[in-house]
Parts: sequence; structure tokens; C-alpha cells
Amino acid sequence: MTIMVNPDIAEIGKTSFIHDPREGDRSKITLTKAEGSYVWDESGKKYLDFTSQAWSNNLGAGDPRVIEAAIAQTRALTHARPTFNTPALLELTALLRSITPGDLNRIGYCLHGSSAVEMAMKLAFKNKPDAKHILVLQDAYHGRSITTMAASWPHPKNPFSAISPTFHRVPHPDAYRPRLGLTVDQDVDLCLQLMEDTITKGVDGGVAAIMVEPIMGNGGHIVHPKRYHQGLRDICDRHGILLIWDEIQSGFGRTGEMFAADWYGIQPDIMTFGKGVGGGFPLAGIFASDKLEHFEGGEDQLTFGHFPVAMAAAVACVKAIIDDNLCANARKLGDYATTRLEEMMDRRKLIGHIRGPALFVSCELVKDRETKEPSPRAASEVFRRGLEKGVIFGESRYLGLGNLIKIKPPLDCSMEDMATALDVFDEILGELEAEGIS
Repeated sequence: MTIMVNPDIAEIGKTSFIHDPREGDRSKITLTKAEGSYVWDESGKKYLDFTSQAWSNNLGAGDPRVIEAAIAQTRALTHARPTFNTPALLELTALLRSITPGDLNRIGYCLHGSSAVEMAMKLAFKNKPDAKHILVLQDAYHGRSITTMAASWPHPKNPFSAISPTFHRVPHPDAYRPRLGLTVDQDVDLCLQLMEDTITKGVDGGVAAIMVEPIMGNGGHIVHPKRYHQGLRDICDRHGILLIWDEIQSGFGRTGEMFAADWYGIQPDIMTFGKGVGGGFPLAGIFASDKLEHFEGGEDQLTFGHFPVAMAAAVACVKAIIDDNLCANARKLGDYATTRLEEMMDRRKLIGHIRGPALFVSCELVKDRETKEPSPRAASEVFRRGLEKGVIFGESRYLGLGNLIKIKPPLDCSMEDMATALDVFDEILGELEAEGIS
């Protein structure tokens, strides 16, 4: 069934959004239906969604187990203040505690990733009351609230800087672009030394936490070597600093393990989660070490932080990821996609580098492989032409600033659909090369 919108009503809506130009954003598709790895627009056109709607549908859209759980909870109880427990809250918390890495047995909830990151930072300062700083990485992305935007890669013409907190952005290694002709290992050593120098010489007042994405999402899908993360863990231990891992994009099977912490074998002190947990319903939060002090009353409570409908949906979603062995399916699909992209790279000179693991797949498009000069134009064209051909690919950054194409379908995507999307990607690259677009 396709839901149609009265054109006059639609026009009022499209020209009224504060996030869009006054004349409306005519490039936007109006989605009316989603199922599995597919979405439909108002004309009935069907698309393969290889963004999983901002990487949130780790379980394909409209899974009946999730929908039925949400409907049942809606009939029973839709809202409860955070000063009350609900069966969905207690069941989800017990389920999550059974799969969290190490001693991350304390759990807090909210509805958005940005709020989860702020909760993690608040808990860090709560436990390190004499510290004044949280260190983040260049190219990091942690959200778009006033606080988390300041902790993310620089935004051109940021109009909110006057009221934003200050974060110290520290360089990180990049296996595709190591600094100054260094090897990857040498770049790791340099960046770890720069992090330690920042702690000991670069800030006035103590550091409460180092906050990192284990795999950098919107900043370029940069996969850090395990030795780098182990080095950060060692630095935190030696200096009495908390290690925060932002797993909002990497959690719940996207890396082929339940969490990137499992994939790397690194134990953070606080870990944020979100996106893939809710089966398409809004839910996020933190996992925290048993050794940390908890929040006191009033320090961290949100009216809808314990949204029962989202929690019931999350119980069904997480159980489905486990029962359907979707971590293994993510690895299988990721291996296939990587192999196809490597074969494609032999023929398509626009592909400069391929990233993984599992269904954290992406490739960097470049104008020249020798200079590694990024090609944002090619990435924008892949996205635009993909829509025309019925496949929605992901991009990095925004406003045409990125040169990455992301291939991140739901974890239960079929091999046939993965092959179709990669065929379309190959076809588009061929068109761009034939037209001299780089």
C-alpha cells in the first residue's frame, strides 16, 4: 500500500521546515513505506536502502516481531516517567546486561545519540570532579546538540560556537593517509604520543575522559588499528582517565560482533549505544562500568527517557539479532561486498580505498590514486544517480563535503540485494569515468 498525500498539503509541509530552504528541498524523497531492506516513495517507486535509515535498521524495517511488540506495548502503556519502572524497561535492561562487554553492567537510557553522548560525558565528570577536559579526535562525530556538535569535526561557519563548550581535538592515525610518509605503525606511535602530550602539556586542569568512536562514522569510516585503541586504553589507565567509546553507529552487530569492543577486544569504561538497538524506534543510552559512581536524583533524567514502546521494540530487535545470528550474516555479506569492491577497484580508478569490517563497508572516491585527492563530486553523483536507479547509498559528512560512499544495508539483507546494489554502484562508476567526472 502506498500512502498518498494531498499535493496542496504536501506543498505547505515542504516549504515550512526550519531545517530546509524557504522554497523547500526539492531533492528530498517522501517515503511512505519500508520493509526489510526496501523503502517506497509516494509514487510507488521502490528503493534498496543501503543506509538502513541512518544505520538504525540493523534489523530490516518492519520486522513483525518488533512491530507486534510495539503494538502490544502501545495498548498496555505508552508513557511512564523515569521515576517508575515498567516491565519493558526491566526486561530490556536485563537483556542488554547479558550481552555488554566486561563489567559494563550499569545502564542509562534516552532517546537520541547526542543525548547519550552527553550522558556519558556527565558521568565522566561526575566520577572525575576535579577534571576540566574531555579529549576527542579530529574527524570525530558525536552528534548535533550544542555540546556534541562542539565535540565533532569542525563545522564550517558554525553559528553556535559562542555558546559551545571547548573540546581539545587530538590527531588520530589513518591507515590510508598516514602522516609525513610514516608507516601505519609509526603514525599510531606518533598519535599516541600526541595524545599523551596533550594530557600532560596541552591542557590546564585534569582530563576526565578520552572519547572516541572505535570506527569513525561520519568523519570518514576510519578504522583504527587495534594497537591504537590498546594504546589509548593504556594511557587512560596510567593517567587515571576514563575511556568513553561512542558505539552509536558500530553497536548491535554492524561490525560482525555485537559491539566493536568485542571485535577489537578492548574494554572501555563507558560506552554509548543507539541507532540499531530500537528496531526503528527511538532509543539510545550508555553502558557504564560497575566501578563508577551512579547519578544522584535530578542529575540525569529525561521525561521520555524510558519510552516503553521503544523499549519493547528494542527487546524484540535485540533478541532477533541474536536468534537470527545476524552478526554472522553481517560478516558474510561484508566479506562478499569487500571482495566485489576489490575486484571493482581493478577496473574503476575512482575507488581509492575500501573499508570494513562486516557491514561497516565503505569506499573512498579519489580524483587520483597517487595523490589521494578526495573526489566529493563523484560521491555526490553516486548518491544522486543511485536514487535514479533505485538504490540509496550513504555519504560521509554533509553539504557535499565528503568523498565516501557507504554500503550499509540491514544485517538481514539478502545476498541477492547486496549483489544488485554493487552492480548499480559499478555501473555508476563506469558512467562517471566515461563522462570524465572525478
